[in-house]
Amino acid sequence: MTAQPVPQTVPQQYVISDELIRQKIEEFPKWFTHVNFGNGLIARSTGWPDAPPDSVHMGVSKFDFIVRPNLPDLQGKRVLELGCNAGVNSIHMSRLGAIEVVGIDSGEHWPRVIEQANFVKQALEWRCGTTYNVSYIEADLADLPSLKLGWFDVVVALNCLYYLDDADIAKVIRHVAGIADVFLIQCNTSDHAYLGERPTPAYMERALRDNGFAHVTVDWPWDKTKRKRLLRRRYHRPVVVGSKG
Repeated sequence: MTAQPVPQTVPQQYVISDELIRQKIEEFPKWFTHVNFGNGLIARSTGWPDAPPDSVHMGVSKFDFIVRPNLPDLQGKRVLELGCNAGVNSIHMSRLGAIEVVGIDSGEHWPRVIEQANFVKQALEWRCGTTYNVSYIEADLADLPSLKLGWFDVVVALNCLYYLDDADIAKVIRHVAGIADVFLIQCNTSDHAYLGERPTPAYMERALRDNGFAHVTVDWPWDKTKRKRLLRRRYHRPVVVGSKG
């Protein structure tokens, strides 16, 4: 199925240099995850500045630890990422062979998020001497059904869908069931108690089953042992995957 065009602002084109990257790292008010621009230039997460670069709780390392093993081979696939933020995972999926990646996020709670994502893309293209078929759209996740984006092989929503209310979560999942075969949702079992049950695997498993995905799996691995005890601790960002076959 051919994707329908979505009106959006043409991304600003930068003349990239190491000096511009340094300037932009300071200029953008927030960075969700570490972004390594090469040549020693790293934008550190403003929320978790001391997190190790290979933390399995953020960025590409998180993607490779828990998301990638639960996805089909991305070679030649068209992928939609909900809550893309600075676009690091979208670019990573392009590097893994996705033929096209579309990222969606809103600047309501993250200033200049799409501008930041487009800058990261351009800077990494310059650094790596390549182009990535990745584009970004500024929109609220709840408005996804109003966007005419066409068919996707895979949709991912990493640590974001649970911020919507119950009705909007159901609405988004029903829409995704009509435009994709696979929907991977990443949950959070430790950081968002104020959101109630919505961030949990049990909630998202039910939501997927109730809104168009007949087959649902949960990956909630044991990731480490507790100190001074032999009791293991489960990874607190598990994923739930809905598929239709």
